[in-house]
Amino acid sequence: MKRIKFPWVMQPAVALFLVFFASTSWASADRSPLEVIQSGTDRAIEILRSAQTGKAPTLYERRAEILSIVDEYFNFDEMAMRALGRPWREQSLSNREEFVRLFKRLLFNTYVDRVQTYTMGDEKVVYDSEEIRGRHALVRTRILNYRSTTVEVNYHLRLDDDGWRVFDVNVEGISLVNNFRSQFASILANRTFEQLLHMMRERVERDTA
Repeated sequence: MKRIKFPWVMQPAVALFLVFFASTSWASADRSPLEVIQSGTDRAIEILRSAQTGKAPTLYERRAEILSIVDEYFNFDEMAMRALGRPWREQSLSNREEFVRLFKRLLFNTYVDRVQTYTMGDEKVVYDSEEIRGRHALVRTRILNYRSTTVEVNYHLRLDDDGWRVFDVNVEGISLVNNFRSQFASILANRTFEQLLHMMRERVERDTA
C-alpha cells in the first residue's frame, strides 16, 4: 500500500517548531494576532534552547506536554478540514473526528522529529505586520540569520470564542494546508477514504513506536 510521504518540508528547521508554538500563548480575545504569534514564538525558541543545554528534558521527552499545549491553541479542526478539501463534506462525524486526530498526530510527529536534532544559532524573528479582516488575520514574520538567509513565515489566524488561533502557515510561499490537500487528493483519486484513514493510522503507529 502506498505510504504517506509528506513531501512538503518546511525550512528552516526552526520554523517547523515555531509553527506549532506560534499560537501557544494565552490566546484571549484581547490579544492581537501579532501578540499571539510573538508570545508563542518566543516561547518556542526558549524551549528549543533549553532542550539543547542538556539540563532540561528533550523535545522527545516533552512530547505529551507540547502536544497538549498545541492542541489547545492550534485550530486543527479548521486546518484538517481545509487540508482534506471537498471530501470533508462527504464524511460522517466519526470519520471527521478520526481524520482530525490522525492529521494532528502526523503533522506533530513529522515536524517535531525533524527539529529534534536542530541546533539553534543566532536566528532572530522579526514581526513585520498584521492584517485583520473581520474574524481572519494574517501575521507576517521573518527569520533572520538562518544560515545567512532570511526566511518568510506568515501565519493565517481565525478569531474563535477563545481568541485568535492559527489554521495555516506559509513558509517561503508554500502553504502547509495546500500542500497536504494536494497529497490527500492524489491518494483519494485511487483509494477510498477508509483506506486513507488506514494509511494514516499505520504512519502514526510507526512514528510513535
